[in-house]
Formats: sequence, structure tokens, C-alpha cells
Amino acid sequence: MQLYVFRHGIAEPGSADTPDADRPLSPVGIERTLAAAQGLARFADRPNVILTSPKDRARQTAGILGDLFDLTPEIIAVLADGSAVDVIHMLRNRDENSILIVGHEPTLSEVIESLCTHKTLPGFIELKKASCALVDAPLHPDDAPGPGVLKWLLPPRALRGLGRYDS
Repeated sequence: MQLYVFRHGIAEPGSADTPDADRPLSPVGIERTLAAAQGLARFADRPNVILTSPKDRARQTAGILGDLFDLTPEIIAVLADGSAVDVIHMLRNRDENSILIVGHEPTLSEVIESLCTHKTLPGFIELKKASCALVDAPLHPDDAPGPGVLKWLLPPRALRGLGRYDS
């Protein structure tokens, strides 16, 4: 399975009046996430599906990606508060060959670490906001056993640069 792992963009700061799940992307977050998503869409293969956390900032990020890839994101609760093990279990039950997930730290980094090493190595990977990684992960029953392969991890600045690149 080709697994794109995209962290949500920059969100509004939290406050006592706004629950964490309701924090939207900030204006700068929207602008930078759009630019990063445009960069991703320039070179990445179109995923079969986009799965997103139900938290506002992730849903908005997934919506931006969905517009560019012409896909309607599917909300998956485990991407909001589940562990890396929970997320991997959910992915093993999917039939698609190419999935883009949108969620939060530290879970997304832990998913990548677990898929690539079959161990918990805290701090091995860190996804910045509006960054993306691609993991070739043996998640389907018919895939050869073994660790996944981290194909690339691009920080938001690199993705935004790719979006501006004229060939």
C-alpha cells in the first residue's frame, strides 16, 4: 500500500472558549496548506481515498487536498485520538492501494515509525504542520511481510516550493 501521511496545517491557537477539536486553520495555515497541497498534487500519484480526523483543522486540510485530487475526504474517528496501533489496524482493513491520511502529531509520526521499523522509536520521525511523507507499507494480507519503506518525507517549505516550480 502506498500511504501518504499529511499533517494538518497551522491552526488557530487554543483557548478556554474553543475546544481543541473545533480549532480551525488560521489564515496563514490555509494559505500555506494550500501551497503545500498544490506542491504535493504536482508530483504525487492521486490516492484512491483521503481519510481524515474529524477535528476541524484536519478536515479543512483534507478538504484542500480533496479539491486538488478531486476526492471527497472520509472522516475516520481513530485519526483524531487513536494510537498508532489503532490507525494501522484501521488501515489493514482497507482495500485501497493508495491512501492519504490527514491527522495529528505525535500519532502520525508513530504510524510511520511503527510501519518502517515494527518498533516504537519515539522521535525518529517528526512531521511539521502541512508536511507529508510517503510510506510503501505492507498492510494488505497479500503483501510480502516485512517493514515498510519510507520513500520520502517533505517539509512544508519543500512542498510549497514544488507548488511554485514551473517546468
